[in-house]
Amino acid sequence: MTSMDGSNQEYEEVALGESAVRITLVPHGWNNSPCLRIQIRDENGHLRQGPDIPGENCADVIRSMVQLLI
Repeated sequence: MTSMDGSNQEYEEVALGESAVRITLVPHGWNNSPCLRIQIRDENGHLRQGPDIPGENCADVIRSMVQLLI
């Protein structure tokens, strides 16, 4: 289920035990295009800084992640 953060940006979280991976849609990322920000929310609720991946590169990043696991 999609939620909104304090900056009114959509995000989803995937539970990892007491922690979670948070994926946030950043409409105007570091390259001024839509990006996905990937962060870890620790067991205390704090977010760790994570990378912003430009939307145009997400498929390649996901493909590489899967390739490493198989």
